[in-house]
Amino acid sequence: MRGRIIHYNGTDGKGLISANRRQIPFEISHWQSEIAPAINQVVDLVLDGDTPTSVTRVTDDVLLKEKATDLAGKLGAAGGAALHSLRDAAPGNISQAPTGALQRLGKPLLVAHGIFVFSALFLPYLSVQSPFGVGSRSFSLTGLAEASEAMGASVGGAFWTWLGILSIALPVFWRNRAAWLALLLPLLATVKPGIDLLLAAGKASDAMSDTLGADIGRQIAKQIAEMLHVGFGAWVCGFAALVVAAIGLKRVLLPPTA
Repeated sequence: MRGRIIHYNGTDGKGLISANRRQIPFEISHWQSEIAPAINQVVDLVLDGDTPTSVTRVTDDVLLKEKATDLAGKLGAAGGAALHSLRDAAPGNISQAPTGALQRLGKPLLVAHGIFVFSALFLPYLSVQSPFGVGSRSFSLTGLAEASEAMGASVGGAFWTWLGILSIALPVFWRNRAAWLALLLPLLATVKPGIDLLLAAGKASDAMSDTLGADIGRQIAKQIAEMLHVGFGAWVCGFAALVVAAIGLKRVLLPPTA
Protein backbone atom coordinates (compact mmCIF):
# COMPACT_ATOMS: atom_id res chain seq x y z
CA MET A 1 0.00 0.00 0.00
CA ARG A 2 1.27 3.46 -0.87
CA GLY A 3 0.98 6.29 1.67
CA ARG A 4 2.54 9.52 2.92
CA ILE A 5 3.98 10.38 6.33
CA ILE A 6 1.91 13.20 7.86
CA HIS A 7 3.45 13.16 11.34
CA TYR A 8 6.65 11.85 12.89
CA ASN A 9 8.24 12.41 16.30
CA GLY A 10 11.91 11.53 16.33
CA THR A 11 11.96 11.54 20.13
CA ASP A 12 9.67 8.55 20.64
CA GLY A 13 9.97 7.16 17.10
CA LYS A 14 6.23 7.23 16.44
CA GLY A 15 4.31 8.71 13.52
CA LEU A 16 1.25 8.65 11.30
CA ILE A 17 0.85 7.64 7.67
CA SER A 18 -2.05 8.78 5.50
CA ALA A 19 -3.11 5.97 3.13
CA ASN A 20 -6.45 5.16 1.51
CA ARG A 21 -8.17 7.96 3.48
CA ARG A 22 -6.95 6.43 6.73
CA GLN A 23 -4.40 7.50 9.31
CA ILE A 24 -2.21 4.55 10.22
CA PRO A 25 0.18 4.79 13.20
CA PHE A 26 3.67 3.34 12.87
CA GLU A 27 6.85 3.08 14.92
CA ILE A 28 10.52 3.29 14.07
CA SER A 29 10.78 -0.49 14.51
CA HIS A 30 8.67 -0.83 11.35
CA TRP A 31 11.03 1.36 9.30
CA GLN A 32 12.99 -0.44 6.57
CA SER A 33 15.03 2.35 4.95
CA GLU A 34 18.45 3.81 5.70
CA ILE A 35 17.21 7.42 5.65
CA ALA A 36 15.22 8.45 8.74
CA PRO A 37 11.44 9.02 8.44
CA ALA A 38 10.30 12.57 7.70
CA ILE A 39 7.01 14.34 7.11
CA ASN A 40 5.76 14.24 3.48
CA GLN A 41 7.87 11.21 2.56
CA VAL A 42 6.04 8.77 0.29
CA VAL A 43 6.20 5.23 1.62
CA ASP A 44 5.18 1.69 0.84
CA LEU A 45 3.68 -0.12 3.83
CA VAL A 46 2.67 -3.71 4.49
CA LEU A 47 -0.19 -4.24 6.93
CA ASP A 48 -1.15 -7.12 9.17
CA GLY A 49 -4.76 -6.20 9.78
CA ASP A 50 -4.57 -2.56 10.82
CA THR A 51 -0.97 -2.77 12.06
CA PRO A 52 1.99 -2.09 9.76
CA THR A 53 4.67 -4.77 9.65
CA SER A 54 7.05 -2.77 7.44
CA VAL A 55 7.31 0.80 6.17
CA THR A 56 9.70 1.57 3.31
CA ARG A 57 10.56 4.96 1.84
CA VAL A 58 9.82 5.36 -1.89
CA THR A 59 12.86 7.02 -3.48
CA ASP A 60 12.64 10.13 -5.67
CA ASP A 61 13.78 8.31 -8.82
CA VAL A 62 10.96 5.75 -8.44
CA LEU A 63 8.40 8.55 -8.05
CA LEU A 64 9.76 10.36 -11.10
CA LYS A 65 9.66 7.20 -13.20
CA GLU A 66 6.06 6.62 -12.13
CA LYS A 67 5.13 10.20 -13.08
CA ALA A 68 6.87 9.82 -16.44
CA THR A 69 5.10 6.51 -17.08
CA ASP A 70 1.75 8.06 -16.18
CA LEU A 71 2.42 11.01 -18.48
CA ALA A 72 3.44 8.69 -21.30
CA GLY A 73 0.22 6.74 -20.81
CA LYS A 74 -1.86 9.91 -20.98
CA LEU A 75 -0.08 11.10 -24.11
CA GLY A 76 -0.43 7.65 -25.62
CA ALA A 77 -4.17 7.69 -24.92
CA ALA A 78 -4.44 11.13 -26.49
CA GLY A 79 -2.51 9.91 -29.50
CA GLY A 80 -4.73 6.88 -29.83
CA ALA A 81 -7.83 9.06 -29.72
CA ALA A 82 -6.36 11.28 -32.41
CA LEU A 83 -5.60 8.30 -34.63
CA HIS A 84 -9.16 7.03 -34.15
CA SER A 85 -10.42 10.44 -35.22
CA LEU A 86 -8.29 10.28 -38.34
CA ARG A 87 -9.55 6.80 -39.07
CA ASP A 88 -13.18 7.87 -38.68
CA ALA A 89 -12.68 10.95 -40.84
CA ALA A 90 -10.92 9.16 -43.68
CA PRO A 91 -11.59 5.42 -43.63
CA GLY A 92 -10.14 5.00 -47.09
CA ASN A 93 -6.82 6.61 -46.14
CA ILE A 94 -5.89 4.89 -42.87
CA SER A 95 -2.43 3.95 -44.14
CA GLN A 96 -1.72 7.57 -45.03
CA ALA A 97 -2.02 8.83 -41.39
CA PRO A 98 1.48 7.74 -40.29
CA THR A 99 2.92 9.04 -43.56
CA GLY A 100 1.24 12.41 -43.01
CA ALA A 101 2.70 12.61 -39.50
CA LEU A 102 6.19 11.85 -40.78
CA GLN A 103 5.84 14.46 -43.50
CA ARG A 104 4.65 17.03 -40.97
CA LEU A 105 7.64 16.43 -38.70
CA GLY A 106 10.23 16.10 -41.44
CA LYS A 107 13.38 13.97 -41.62
CA PRO A 108 15.82 16.49 -40.03
CA LEU A 109 13.61 16.81 -36.94
CA LEU A 110 13.11 13.05 -36.65
CA VAL A 111 16.86 12.40 -36.90
CA ALA A 112 17.79 15.12 -34.38
CA HIS A 113 15.10 14.03 -31.94
CA GLY A 114 16.13 10.38 -32.32
CA ILE A 115 19.72 11.29 -31.44
CA PHE A 116 18.48 13.20 -28.38
CA VAL A 117 16.38 10.24 -27.22
CA PHE A 118 19.24 7.74 -27.65
CA SER A 119 21.78 9.93 -25.85
CA ALA A 120 19.35 10.82 -23.04
CA LEU A 121 18.62 7.15 -22.39
CA PHE A 122 22.00 5.50 -22.89
CA LEU A 123 24.97 7.90 -23.05
CA PRO A 124 26.75 9.19 -19.91
CA TYR A 125 25.58 12.72 -19.11
CA LEU A 126 27.43 13.11 -15.80
CA SER A 127 30.17 11.14 -14.04
CA VAL A 128 30.73 11.41 -10.29
CA GLN A 129 34.21 10.49 -9.07
CA SER A 130 34.56 8.76 -5.73
CA PRO A 131 35.81 11.21 -3.06
CA PHE A 132 38.61 8.72 -2.37
CA GLY A 133 39.68 8.74 -6.03
CA VAL A 134 38.73 5.10 -6.59
CA GLY A 135 36.14 4.48 -9.28
CA SER A 136 33.30 6.62 -10.54
CA ARG A 137 29.64 6.33 -11.47
CA SER A 138 28.12 7.56 -14.70
CA PHE A 139 24.52 8.68 -15.11
CA SER A 140 22.48 9.22 -18.25
CA LEU A 141 20.16 12.21 -18.51
CA THR A 142 17.20 10.01 -17.53
CA GLY A 143 19.22 8.55 -14.66
CA LEU A 144 20.13 11.82 -12.95
CA ALA A 145 17.57 11.16 -10.21
CA GLU A 146 19.97 8.44 -9.02
CA ALA A 147 22.80 11.01 -9.05
CA SER A 148 20.65 13.22 -6.83
CA GLU A 149 20.31 10.34 -4.38
CA ALA A 150 24.07 9.66 -4.46
CA MET A 151 25.07 13.31 -3.98
CA GLY A 152 22.33 14.33 -1.54
CA ALA A 153 21.37 17.28 -3.74
CA SER A 154 18.94 17.70 -6.60
CA VAL A 155 20.71 17.75 -9.98
CA GLY A 156 17.72 16.90 -12.09
CA GLY A 157 15.37 14.01 -12.64
CA ALA A 158 13.62 11.99 -15.29
CA PHE A 159 10.39 14.03 -15.41
CA TRP A 160 11.61 16.85 -17.68
CA THR A 161 13.63 14.44 -19.79
CA TRP A 162 10.60 12.29 -20.51
CA LEU A 163 8.64 15.41 -21.36
CA GLY A 164 11.39 16.25 -23.85
CA ILE A 165 11.30 12.75 -25.32
CA LEU A 166 7.53 12.82 -25.71
CA SER A 167 7.38 16.43 -26.93
CA ILE A 168 7.58 15.44 -30.60
CA ALA A 169 4.09 13.93 -30.39
CA LEU A 170 2.35 17.22 -29.59
CA PRO A 171 2.70 18.87 -33.04
CA VAL A 172 1.38 15.68 -34.65
CA PHE A 173 -1.88 15.60 -32.70
CA TRP A 174 -2.38 19.31 -32.04
CA ARG A 175 -2.31 21.13 -35.36
CA ASN A 176 -1.57 24.53 -33.90
CA ARG A 177 1.47 26.73 -34.47
CA ALA A 178 2.07 26.97 -30.70
CA ALA A 179 2.45 23.17 -30.52
CA TRP A 180 5.93 23.49 -32.03
CA LEU A 181 7.04 25.27 -28.84
CA ALA A 182 7.01 21.83 -27.19
CA LEU A 183 10.23 21.15 -29.08
CA LEU A 184 12.01 23.49 -26.64
CA LEU A 185 11.54 20.89 -23.90
CA PRO A 186 14.55 18.70 -24.91
CA LEU A 187 16.80 21.76 -24.57
CA LEU A 188 15.28 22.61 -21.19
CA ALA A 189 15.75 19.02 -20.02
CA THR A 190 19.41 19.13 -21.09
CA VAL A 191 20.29 22.50 -19.54
CA LYS A 192 18.28 22.29 -16.30
CA PRO A 193 20.55 19.72 -14.55
CA GLY A 194 23.57 21.98 -15.10
CA ILE A 195 21.71 24.92 -13.53
CA ASP A 196 20.57 22.71 -10.63
CA LEU A 197 24.15 21.55 -10.12
CA LEU A 198 25.55 25.09 -10.06
CA LEU A 199 22.88 26.21 -7.59
CA ALA A 200 23.50 23.18 -5.33
CA ALA A 201 27.27 23.77 -5.40
CA GLY A 202 26.76 27.46 -4.63
CA LYS A 203 24.52 26.70 -1.66
CA ALA A 204 26.99 24.10 -0.33
CA SER A 205 29.89 26.54 -0.70
CA ASP A 206 27.96 29.33 1.07
CA ALA A 207 26.99 27.01 3.91
CA MET A 208 30.58 25.85 4.35
CA SER A 209 31.86 29.43 4.19
CA ASP A 210 29.45 30.53 6.92
CA THR A 211 30.43 27.62 9.13
CA LEU A 212 34.14 27.07 8.47
CA GLY A 213 35.30 30.23 6.70
CA ALA A 214 35.53 31.48 3.13
CA ASP A 215 38.84 29.76 2.29
CA ILE A 216 37.68 26.32 3.41
CA GLY A 217 34.35 26.87 1.62
CA ARG A 218 36.15 27.61 -1.65
CA GLN A 219 38.39 24.54 -1.21
CA ILE A 220 35.39 22.28 -0.64
CA ALA A 221 33.57 23.78 -3.63
CA LYS A 222 36.69 23.12 -5.74
CA GLN A 223 36.85 19.51 -4.54
CA ILE A 224 33.18 19.01 -5.39
CA ALA A 225 33.77 20.45 -8.88
CA GLU A 226 36.72 18.09 -9.41
CA MET A 227 34.50 15.10 -8.54
CA LEU A 228 32.04 15.95 -11.33
CA HIS A 229 32.74 15.37 -15.01
CA VAL A 230 30.49 16.25 -17.91
CA GLY A 231 29.95 13.16 -20.03
CA PHE A 232 29.90 12.71 -23.79
CA GLY A 233 26.14 12.28 -23.63
CA ALA A 234 25.67 15.84 -22.33
CA TRP A 235 27.30 17.28 -25.47
CA VAL A 236 25.32 14.99 -27.78
CA CYS A 237 22.06 15.80 -25.95
CA GLY A 238 22.86 19.51 -26.10
CA PHE A 239 23.64 19.55 -29.81
CA ALA A 240 20.60 17.46 -30.76
CA ALA A 241 18.33 19.50 -28.46
CA LEU A 242 19.58 22.75 -30.04
CA VAL A 243 18.72 21.44 -33.51
CA VAL A 244 15.27 20.31 -32.33
CA ALA A 245 14.64 23.67 -30.63
CA ALA A 246 15.77 25.61 -33.71
CA ILE A 247 13.39 23.65 -35.92
CA GLY A 248 10.56 24.21 -33.45
CA LEU A 249 11.16 27.97 -33.26
CA LYS A 250 11.43 28.22 -37.03
CA ARG A 251 8.06 26.54 -37.44
CA VAL A 252 6.48 28.82 -34.85
CA LEU A 253 7.81 31.96 -36.54
CA LEU A 254 7.69 30.72 -40.14
CA PRO A 255 5.02 28.00 -40.30
CA PRO A 256 4.83 25.93 -43.51
CA THR A 257 2.27 27.10 -46.03
CA ALA A 258 1.09 23.59 -46.77
